[in-house]
Parts: sequence; structure tokens; C-alpha cells
Amino acid sequence: MGYCIYYLKPVLSLKGFKKKSVIYSISIDKNFRRKHHGENLLKESIKEMRLNGISSILLYVNTENFPAIGLYEKMGFKIIKEIKDICGSKETCYEMELRIL
Repeated sequence: MGYCIYYLKPVLSLKGFKKKSVIYSISIDKNFRRKHHGENLLKESIKEMRLNGISSILLYVNTENFPAIGLYEKMGFKIIKEIKDICGSKETCYEMELRIL
């Protein structure tokens, strides 16, 4: 019914390396949307990342994808900046982050 793909991104800090992750793709089959499956999938993914010592999670979302932006904000993600051409040619996306540790 859905999936969440993310990868680890080590980041150098004053205290050594921090583990961050980037959600590369998250999707719910259209027959299962609007039934909290996306929210549950995201919650479980965040829980797994927390258990693995991830300090923050990044993702990119199209500025026109209002349902996804609303879900991410509900889960605590904050808009960091607006970026052009990262989500596709001539597309504008938000970089969003959730700090979990």
C-alpha cells in the first residue's frame, strides 16, 4: 500500500559526525490515501530512524503539494528553504527538516 525510502547522510560537526537521513521518496497507493496510512508510515519511519541514532531528517517536497506539506508540518517538519530544479526541471520544492535527537 506504500513505501518510504531514505538514505543516511553523515555530516561533520564540531562533535564529530552526526547521522542525518534524507527521505528520498514516500508514497501511498491512491486507493489507500486519506486514511492515515501515510501518517502511520511516516511515524514508523521516524521511529526507526530515531532508534538508529539519526539526529535529523531532511526531505524535499513540491511547493504545490499541499496535502504532503500539511502532513510533514503536522509531524514537526519545518521549511528550511525553497529550492528550484531539485524535484524536477522548472519545479520549486521546499527543503524540510525534522530534528529528532
